Amino acid sequence: MTHGETITATLSPVRLQKEFGKLVLYFCPMEMIEILETISPGDGGHIPCDLKAEGLAIPRKHKTGLYRLKNVTLTSNGMMEIKATEKTEWERLDPKMFK
Repeated sequence: MTHGETITATLSPVRLQKEFGKLVLYFCPMEMIEILETISPGDGGHIPCDLKAEGLAIPRKHKTGLYRLKNVTLTSNGMMEIKATEKTEWERLDPKMFK
């Protein structure tokens, strides 16, 4: 992925952690971006460091842990934007996979 590109992807793993009575989403443990579809090509430039998330509602039944975030849209243009789609899914992962 490069600057200016828009893709549909799966991000893995992301971490949900309970803080101050709420679940917070962290991307720092992420090891993989699986590109499912390229919507528009990039210009070859660097991916920005800043991040904005839209529409990523965390299901109430989910608990602290590692998840695979499937079918999100990523856009890299001045800021990395992650958006939920109608196909976005949260798949809980076994933490033993990452030791």
